Amino acid sequence: MSNFVRKYIKGDQNIWVIIVFLSLVSLLTVYSATGSLAYSTQGGNTTYFMFKQLSFLLVGITLIILVHHIPYKYFVIFSLPALYFSILMLLITLSSGQNLNEASRWLEVPGIGLSFQPSEMAKLALIVYVARVLAQHQREDAPTYGAFWPITIHTGIVCLLIFPENLSTSLLLGGIVGLMMYLGRVPFKYLFFTGLAGTALVTLVLVLAMNDIVLIDRAETWATRVEHFFDEETATSEYGSDYQVTQSKIAIATGGIFGKGPGNSDQRNFLPHPYSDFIYAIIAEEFGLLGAALVLGAYFFFLGRIGVLVRRSNRTFPAFMVLGLGLMLVIQAFVNMGVAVGIFPVTGQPLPLVSMGGTSILFYMSGSRGNSQC
Repeated sequence: MSNFVRKYIKGDQNIWVIIVFLSLVSLLTVYSATGSLAYSTQGGNTTYFMFKQLSFLLVGITLIILVHHIPYKYFVIFSLPALYFSILMLLITLSSGQNLNEASRWLEVPGIGLSFQPSEMAKLALIVYVARVLAQHQREDAPTYGAFWPITIHTGIVCLLIFPENLSTSLLLGGIVGLMMYLGRVPFKYLFFTGLAGTALVTLVLVLAMNDIVLIDRAETWATRVEHFFDEETATSEYGSDYQVTQSKIAIATGGIFGKGPGNSDQRNFLPHPYSDFIYAIIAEEFGLLGAALVLGAYFFFLGRIGVLVRRSNRTFPAFMVLGLGLMLVIQAFVNMGVAVGIFPVTGQPLPLVSMGGTSILFYMSGSRGNSQC
């Protein structure tokens, strides 16, 4: 067994420990949080979603092992074709994607009936492409001027395609790319004015959409979430953003220090999507502030390992890839947890490696390869 581990389970052992820990948390919490969903959709089979999540986690871990054996040069070679393929998938999604939770974010794989989110593929492809461009334009003790326009153009295309159905993902991805460019020595003034222009464009589109000049179905939802975040007195429907955050805070508050124990959550019966967007609240309720702190600490430790791996790397492309993929995972985790405790408006971002969902699990597991070996 030890020989098998040394031969096939490669990479940073600390990253593997974090992945296994978060996978176990995912299984326990998904099993507990999907009880009501199982009764309404699976005839009371409460283990259905747990075993489904387990299958995705096992496939994801297998992907990590397989991708570990792919030389970095192939990531460089196929980064641009993969990015263009993901852009094509985003275009198809906008025109004929499946509607789920009032958003058309899904495509069905013909013949097998499985659905996936092209935005997850696009995030991974764009980060690897940005790492490639930054690496190609690095000059010792000189700003990275040449990387600005290729990255900005491709990032703008991807974010604009994601934007109509998933504003939070679009903003998050754009911010992470901007941070990568800053750390990659792209002049700050370029990034500053690009950020101003992007903010102005998003604001303009939202204003036009709210006045029915530009048709974006989810514009009203976005505006309502932001309004409720800043004005708690605003009345909402039973499943409005205030209701979600209120139930989430109740779950966290009633969990206490040590929690109610696995499977003993009460708020899972009241909180919409307790197995995805608000799974951190269920973790805090069942495992207490201690369990919630351990999960938070796992992501902080993951962030620390990113810094270690980047410093150890003597090649620019893998260093930037580790940086981008790691920041994407950790920042999304912080956003998800921030929503659960009321720091940020409701975004719909899942908790990476924990929330139920095959697409995010598989793509984040694939991306973890870059974070576990540099």
